[in-house]
Amino acid sequence: MRAAAFAELQAVVAFGWAAEFFQDSPKELREAWRTLVAEEKQHYEAIMKRMQELGIDPAGRPVSARIWESLKSCETAEKFARYMANSEERGRQAGIRFVSEISGADPTTAGIFAKIVEDELDHMALVARFYPTGSQGK
Repeated sequence: MRAAAFAELQAVVAFGWAAEFFQDSPKELREAWRTLVAEEKQHYEAIMKRMQELGIDPAGRPVSARIWESLKSCETAEKFARYMANSEERGRQAGIRFVSEISGADPTTAGIFAKIVEDELDHMALVARFYPTGSQGK
């Protein structure tokens, strides 16, 4: 749960940064990224609240800032969008497995992660909407 919370926090920062930094992106995409900031923040807060309820210390295990550090390699809005969609998909797949593993033992936590898994589909759809397959700059 710590890693998931940290990934959500990184997404909050990343989408906010991208909305300001990538002036090569369509205005509508920058607005969508700003909306994602709020959604990712909700994910983060839901996980953190649940961790508090379960007595899990967020600092109890190191996490990696690899996602944030790797954003420096994204030179265009399209590269950023594709990178984040790939990251969101990896997180979504991990979330699906997590929900499956804990749904019987902890339906409350499973419900939080099931909602996140669902939301990530919409987040990933932005790439297809703004940068359809076959566009340049992958």
